[in-house]
Amino acid sequence: MSRWSALGNLWTTLREIDVGAIREEAEQPLRIIAIGHDTALTAIDTLAQRGPNRCPPAGATPLMLLSLRDATRFVADLSTADMLMLAIDSRIGLTERDAAALTQIDRLPRPVLLALFFGTRLAPGSAPLPASVAARAVTISDPDQTASVNLFSSEFLDRLPAHHHLSAVRRLPGIRAVYTRRLIESIAWTNATYALASSLPEQIPILGIPFAMADILVLTKNQAIMVYRLALAYGAPPDFRQRIAEVMPVIGGAFVWREIARTLVGLAPVWGIVPKVGIAYAGTYATGIAAWRWYEKGELVPREELRRIAREAQAVGQEKARELIARAQETQEATGAAVKESVSRLSALSEKVRQHGHRTLRRVHDHLPPRFRRPTDARDRTRPSEEH
Repeated sequence: MSRWSALGNLWTTLREIDVGAIREEAEQPLRIIAIGHDTALTAIDTLAQRGPNRCPPAGATPLMLLSLRDATRFVADLSTADMLMLAIDSRIGLTERDAAALTQIDRLPRPVLLALFFGTRLAPGSAPLPASVAARAVTISDPDQTASVNLFSSEFLDRLPAHHHLSAVRRLPGIRAVYTRRLIESIAWTNATYALASSLPEQIPILGIPFAMADILVLTKNQAIMVYRLALAYGAPPDFRQRIAEVMPVIGGAFVWREIARTLVGLAPVWGIVPKVGIAYAGTYATGIAAWRWYEKGELVPREELRRIAREAQAVGQEKARELIARAQETQEATGAAVKESVSRLSALSEKVRQHGHRTLRRVHDHLPPRFRRPTDARDRTRPSEEH
């Protein structure tokens, strides 16, 4: 298949992608309430809001800050929030009233993140944290450290329901980087898994060529969805075609490189499966990194650097391929053993049923008058008939 035909199929695939649900996910209403000490609330606000924001704001912030001393007056509001955050300044500590308020808030049927700032222990004389809250507390000693930003973002996304993630990062620049890394890794892993699953049919020559093209289109479709999610995450306008067109110089380079490498591997025998999975992972990962840098900084990654990123990712992808293959083989062996055991048990049960049925029929037969019996043995066949 020619390069022009392949690119034509690519554009056809991109036009067919339904992005309406993704756009709705990004634009859905979201309400997050942070309750705590004023100093800790300032730290929460900084961690959530400070980050790259090249595009204009994509709507009002979903984050509402509420002083701990006023929290009990807003219980009705708290119960309708999509997520609650408790921000405690360890240097100030808690009063008994504060601790009681935290216990009451923690009982609400809402996802809750408790962040303990500026130290690992509460001030001397402080009331203790409620046990149910303390077990899930996240300690952030210095909010200005990169490690603290990553920790806060990770814990935030772990507690917020997944269907709210895109809406949250679109409006809160501070948590975009962790979301982006997770998204790129997830889609790269998905494409690697798909490449492995589709490898066996390609070993059949009559199916090889058309299936290889379908393979490329599926992987590219997943990449396009990833790029669109990245665009929305960084606050870009939601027009899908414009978003894809503006990064095509990057995606196009990655696609052409991947297509050439993918074609060469496709000509190899079965041993080409591992490189193929590595290429699927690497091409997706490199595309994600390139799109990330574009939407974060407006930067086009040079092709040589993109290839370096892809080579490094390919090594990771091939290692993951070996892990997937080993896991699949273990599953297959376990399944095969289970099937054999089930068949053996079924055969034994079938034999028992057959023998039991035979004995039952024999007993019934022995109780029948001789004229109704079947001549099952030599004695019955030579016995004279009693019929007159």
